[in-house]
Amino acid sequence: MKRNIIIGVLTTIVLIMALAIQPFSFENIDAGNVGIRINLYGSDKGVDNITLVTGRVWYNSWTTKIVEFPTYTQSVDYESFVITTKDAAEFKVDPKLNYHINPDKVPQIYRQYRRPLAEIQQGFMKNTIYDAYRIVANSFTSDSVMSNREVFEDRVQNVLTKTLGKDGFVYDQLTSAITPPPSLRQMIDEKNASIQARLKAENQAKQAEAEAKVIIARAEGQAKATLIKARAEAEANQLRQKTITPLLIQQEWVAKWNGILPTTNAGGSTSLMLGIK
Repeated sequence: MKRNIIIGVLTTIVLIMALAIQPFSFENIDAGNVGIRINLYGSDKGVDNITLVTGRVWYNSWTTKIVEFPTYTQSVDYESFVITTKDAAEFKVDPKLNYHINPDKVPQIYRQYRRPLAEIQQGFMKNTIYDAYRIVANSFTSDSVMSNREVFEDRVQNVLTKTLGKDGFVYDQLTSAITPPPSLRQMIDEKNASIQARLKAENQAKQAEAEAKVIIARAEGQAKATLIKARAEAEANQLRQKTITPLLIQQEWVAKWNGILPTTNAGGSTSLMLGIK
């Protein structure tokens, strides 16, 4: 009886130890990630050319290693650095890169760099970004960088697209945040202030000219109205003079006569209508 108990206990211990040290395990590859199988022993040791899909992957932990790489969009905010234009002006750049990894290139990336993604970002990718800015800046003057920011950043993005893309890093977006040197910043501010002052003076001149035109137009209108009124009165007077005749005057006098002859100082009455028959 005791012997059977001892055998049972030993068997249980052996099973537990076997389960504890058995090499088979699994890895859950989450969505947005891919895993690569690495053979640790044998003639084909190294990175397999097989990209494992998402899901649960079984493997022998004694002979195989599974490395998981994210393929969703990564956002890396790099430390600022200084670039120099071809006229020796120094600009501060604070880049922020958004990218993702081509799943088919994951084995190649691991085989080439043998580093976790975080280390690749702060090593190869960081140096590539800095070099892209420095190369492009050497073809621009300080003034052209500020006046052609879009062209400058497009050239940097083209360099990054080619350099990173060939290794499987797919460029999505880059924010440069370029800051000019203080002296150039002051010149730009003064230039902008001068332009604003000139525009303000031009607007004021245009406004004054418009107001003067309104005043002139009103004066011309009043003058024309006065002239038209004077002409109308003159023409009316001429018409009145042409229509007033002696006969018309006598008729008007008769129409208004009350029958009493006007008295003179001699005491007699004299008819003012002469020649009336």
